[in-house]
Amino acid sequence: MDFSIASHQSFLQLLADNGLRNAEALHDIYEDVNRQVWKDFEEEKIDAITLRSKRFNDFYRKAGIKGIDGWESNRVYLEYVVEYSTMLEGAIELLEALKDKVNLAIITNGLKECQRARMDRLNITDYFDVIVVSDEIGVAKPQAGFFDFAFKESGFPTKEKVLVVGDSLGSDIKGGNDYGLDTCWINPTGKTNTSGNIPTFEITSVKELLPILS
Repeated sequence: MDFSIASHQSFLQLLADNGLRNAEALHDIYEDVNRQVWKDFEEEKIDAITLRSKRFNDFYRKAGIKGIDGWESNRVYLEYVVEYSTMLEGAIELLEALKDKVNLAIITNGLKECQRARMDRLNITDYFDVIVVSDEIGVAKPQAGFFDFAFKESGFPTKEKVLVVGDSLGSDIKGGNDYGLDTCWINPTGKTNTSGNIPTFEITSVKELLPILS
């Protein structure tokens, strides 16, 4: 799923609902705050309940906006994320090509009121044998406990036959690497990797996955 598009559109709609102008100019501030809040969550410095209010409360404070509740903003924002959900180019074709050849699992740090609703809206739930949402199990990527749970749900596959695919170096790639798995970083904009988390593969489009898995 293309979260960047859904997130951007949801943020703009949320600010419009609250009569706030210059939403595009404020988006970079939100992105910086949101990135740090999720990093804190992945490093177990905050829990998912705190995250739900903190990211918008921190954003409003940094942007100098007063009188808007962060918890309520998060609730509305997530509803918009579901509404604006879209797929990455080539993703459905990839799922169709893989569905009878490999076992597919979704492993996500997203919030439970949003993630499964997005999958259902886009009609992709049935492609997957296993779906693990951190908010439902109480532990997030890159923590080993998350991968322990995912492996149990998947029937304890051989690690050498598992590939973790994701766009986050800090959760997907680090988590997979630390667990002894091959990893594939989706890097559509050609970002420079300064994280120290080195993926086994790096691609710019999900279309490039099929040759790796063949």
